[in-house]
Amino acid sequence: MQSIICEIREKLKQVFPSFLNPPATELEIQRVEKQMNLIFPEQLRALYLLHNGENENGPGLFFGLPFLTLEDMLQEWKIWADLEEEYALEGDSYSIPTNYIKERYINRNWIPISKDYGGNHIGIDIDPDVKGTCGQVINFGRDEEIKYVIAEQLSDLLEFINHTLKNRNYSIHHEEDYTYWSYGSNQNIHYLDVIRSLELPVLKPIKSGNSEIVIKNWLEQLDNQWLEIVKKRVNNPIDFVKIKKLYLMRENLTNIEPLTKCTEVRELILSGNHMTTLEPLKNMLSLKKLYLAHTPITDLHDLVNLEHLQFLNINRSKVKDCTQLAKLPSLKELDMHETEIEDYTALTQCKSLETLSISIYNVKQLEAVSTIHTLKHLKIFELNDFSEVDLNLLGKLTQLQSLELVNSHLTNLDGLISSKTLREIKLKDTTIEDGTFLGKITSLKALELNHSSIQNLSVVAMSESLERFAGSFSQFNILKDLFHRTIDFSTIIGEMTDEESDIWHQYLG
Repeated sequence: MQSIICEIREKLKQVFPSFLNPPATELEIQRVEKQMNLIFPEQLRALYLLHNGENENGPGLFFGLPFLTLEDMLQEWKIWADLEEEYALEGDSYSIPTNYIKERYINRNWIPISKDYGGNHIGIDIDPDVKGTCGQVINFGRDEEIKYVIAEQLSDLLEFINHTLKNRNYSIHHEEDYTYWSYGSNQNIHYLDVIRSLELPVLKPIKSGNSEIVIKNWLEQLDNQWLEIVKKRVNNPIDFVKIKKLYLMRENLTNIEPLTKCTEVRELILSGNHMTTLEPLKNMLSLKKLYLAHTPITDLHDLVNLEHLQFLNINRSKVKDCTQLAKLPSLKELDMHETEIEDYTALTQCKSLETLSISIYNVKQLEAVSTIHTLKHLKIFELNDFSEVDLNLLGKLTQLQSLELVNSHLTNLDGLISSKTLREIKLKDTTIEDGTFLGKITSLKALELNHSSIQNLSVVAMSESLERFAGSFSQFNILKDLFHRTIDFSTIIGEMTDEESDIWHQYLG
């Protein structure tokens, strides 16, 4: 570590005034470790024992991004740690390579060593996924959905910086009183953008198996439709096979054979196309999200090897059999409403399934859904003409946290009264004749009525747990004075007259 830093320091002296701070002490490092409740990897400790970050006027050790002092590191870390409990799994996160970085938005075990002043960081990961290494260097932050292993260890990144300086593959930029540098000759590209096109991890890149010759041959065989698709998405056609998120919605595709080379895709949208086979997706082994809505796809057997697939949308497709879904070990979210599938029994074997969007037309289907004990979020379309006894089956979903009903007509849902986990109910274009159950579910926090009605709406005020209500003005007007505590009525669905708007704003205070 010391020799690498010494070489970097000497090379940067030729371009910039000295900017690296004096060493941190062992006591200073221990104080930060104690506040973070974690232990620095040895290479991180060694770096700070050489230099405690860089001064405010520094050019950014990490290709224009500053090397944080321990104090700045701690402040940035605290911001994320304070948000972790509520937002850790917010949004989509993708690890490149797959299974190296835990796919979370926030992880208090990511230590920021640099920042871009926009909420994004280069960091040290001390809580890697199953294939990762403790101490690996990663990107994370507000805009960093796709997280890369930049380097297997901190010394590799520093050696890469050293090589870049030696090869003069960098640019110097002057802005008023500020001078900084960036990776690449005659370029001014944010380093967190640069990493998307670099072979990573630096020094020890993981090869995809697609050689340049293979890719060029592949490009030569593309028809005009696919050449146009490639041209619209990348400047360099060779980069197309490295794409991680590929959106091909309504491209009028009948042939998706060119996707056989796109093995690094994590999120793929093919909705609204006309292909009849998914065979070209067999080798997309890292695929995490797949959209096949409004397609003529009839079966899913070509997906059974996609062990990392967590989200699948087949709504309004021609799929007739869901048996293959039970072979997807990571499947957490499934949208399959308005399909031609009649037998839902296989869904009970989807051991990771937590979110389901589905149409239910008969009691057997309802029975099958009610035995998916892992379900936390359920959205049902067309739940009509069921008896009270049938509907009580939903009470068997003991992990259910949210229920949404669309275009349905029900007498009641008394079977949910005993639920200890149900926190949110949404109704859209739905009628419930007797809503008494809503006042008795002790876990219910939020109720939304979107162009929906409950004939005895006032019973909602019996709820001792409800915190938020969203509905029409007339529904708000019925309920606003019935509660003996403050309820969040800040969302009105639909239009209001000027007079109604005044009443609502006056109520909100």
